[in-house]
Amino acid sequence: MRISCSFHRLFGAAVTGVLMAAALAACGSSSSSSPGLLSGTCLTNKAAPLALVVGSRSNTPNPKLPALLDPLLEDTANDQQQISLIRIDGQPKVFTPPLFSTTAQNSAARTQDLISYLNDSVGPILQSKIHAQVPQADVLTALDLAASATGTNGNIIIVDSGLQTVAPLDYQDPNLLLAPPSDVVTYLRQKGLLPDLTGRHVLLSGFGYTASPQPPLNQPQRTNVVAQWTAIIKAGGGCVTADPTPNTSAEIAGLPQVGIVTPPATPAFSNCGTIALADAGSVGFVVGTATFRDPPAAEATLQQLADTLKQGTEQIRLIGSTSSEGGDAVNNPLSLQRAQAVEKVLLSMDIPASRITTVGDGSHWSGRVNDIGSGGVLLPAQAEQDRAVIVQLPQCT
Repeated sequence: MRISCSFHRLFGAAVTGVLMAAALAACGSSSSSSPGLLSGTCLTNKAAPLALVVGSRSNTPNPKLPALLDPLLEDTANDQQQISLIRIDGQPKVFTPPLFSTTAQNSAARTQDLISYLNDSVGPILQSKIHAQVPQADVLTALDLAASATGTNGNIIIVDSGLQTVAPLDYQDPNLLLAPPSDVVTYLRQKGLLPDLTGRHVLLSGFGYTASPQPPLNQPQRTNVVAQWTAIIKAGGGCVTADPTPNTSAEIAGLPQVGIVTPPATPAFSNCGTIALADAGSVGFVVGTATFRDPPAAEATLQQLADTLKQGTEQIRLIGSTSSEGGDAVNNPLSLQRAQAVEKVLLSMDIPASRITTVGDGSHWSGRVNDIGSGGVLLPAQAEQDRAVIVQLPQCT
């Protein structure tokens, strides 16, 4: 059975105060879904519970629900599987309408019963209960709740920016934005915080997209946020697809406060002092290599540095720094190679080789932060902060 209306638009209707009943009353009916309904995603067409996890909160665009949600909600209800609606805020909450049931003796009557079910049981939750009630955002707990609500083989759709603002994944530390997904997974696993998603089918929608006053993320940052959550879900035993559709809507006004995630700023350059070219910024490297993650961005930043250095003749010391994992045998040469990669670009910009010295300090640079937590666990944000090439110039007077 297919109700040929756009149920995913009803959430927007709820936001603007348009009654769901009016939208559903205009629906007609058609045949059941084809096997290709969820083509391109890892969501299952088999009878399975569904959890819709929504971040209707500050700093996040007004949720744009995927078009495939319409028929998936209908099929889940028709199969008499549980639909769960989960609110993402500082204390995520699960809402479970009753299972759809009908005594209809023909398809037209059954369709009308389904319309009534979506209108009376699912709709009110979307209209009045899914908006954030508690400050901050805890996406990881919401994902864990969704896993419990659906069970093995369940479908989970998460609509959010993905920018959690509470421990253990607090993106208010900007270094977390470009921490390697493997670091995030290892940290959660070692802390016993990795959700059990065995057999679950997950769709991420809207991840990496923000709304004012939250500053927008650039493409590498958005890509890495998606990669981090993808890695978390796969490590937990689930399959996952990321919907690439952008969401540039404004936030919903009047919701509880959520901490601002401030992307790493471009460093300010001068002819003296110490400047850190952070791996989480534009001059970052592919994990475990001395290859720039975004060569044009790195070159643009290093051009600004070169323009500043050309104003003087001071000696330049480039110090490569790494996180703690890997040991000296790996970190010392890698840090030197990264310092030399920066040197190579500066030489191409007419900074004399006689002014530059490169050093690989590995995990021993004096200005680094402690990136090892209790139990010897590598801390992803702090580890990313320690990954840098430091430009050391004479002290400012």
